[in-house]
Amino acid sequence: MGLFEQISVSTIVSKPMNITILVGAILLFAFLISLRPVFKKYLKERKVHKSIQQLGSQYLKQVILPDGMGGSVFFDYLILAQNSIILIILKNFKGSIFCAENIEQWTQLIGNKSYKFPNILRQLDSDISSISSQLKGVEVTGLVIFSSDCEFPKGKPEQVKSITELTRKEVDIQLHSEKLLNAWYNLKEMASSHLSTQSFAEDYFKDKDAPMNYTLPVILFLSLIAWLVWRINFAT
Repeated sequence: MGLFEQISVSTIVSKPMNITILVGAILLFAFLISLRPVFKKYLKERKVHKSIQQLGSQYLKQVILPDGMGGSVFFDYLILAQNSIILIILKNFKGSIFCAENIEQWTQLIGNKSYKFPNILRQLDSDISSISSQLKGVEVTGLVIFSSDCEFPKGKPEQVKSITELTRKEVDIQLHSEKLLNAWYNLKEMASSHLSTQSFAEDYFKDKDAPMNYTLPVILFLSLIAWLVWRINFAT
């Protein structure tokens, strides 16, 4: 008689400890599966962060800065590149993106549905002007970075990139000019005095097709704890 023939289901479930382990394992597995959107978001955020970090020697993430006119301006990332400071705007889009530098409205095409949205380069140019006015004599550039879930069938402006297009650039901090470093330290000081708990890159990392809902994970986790507590008390 084989090993598997000797072990029947009734044998397994007849022992309280086996039942405890079996039900606990099922609840734990279901709990981990329910957290899949959380893991997916974390992995995506980590990948994007590492890709953007390659653009320079230092970075600031989710920054609020004064705009020089009494208001505030928001940035997903600021990068200290070799000879300039780069402003980063992150956008989470899917499907096909039709865009050009000098048109007012860009278009997102998903299947047979199309959506219009403002030319993001207008916002980028405004942000660059705001920072440049406060950092005299320092080159300030910018990039609009889209997620890897979209494509550009008709091409795109030079300042628009997909996250997959970002490549590592060798940046030697020893070659930064004194003026550039002073400007960067001024930015860091301004950022530290304009703090916010809001995540300005949140829209980029959010999976719109699978909205984050923690109700099921919480229920499964509490069920697992309740089951284990009940079994322990029952066993004693």
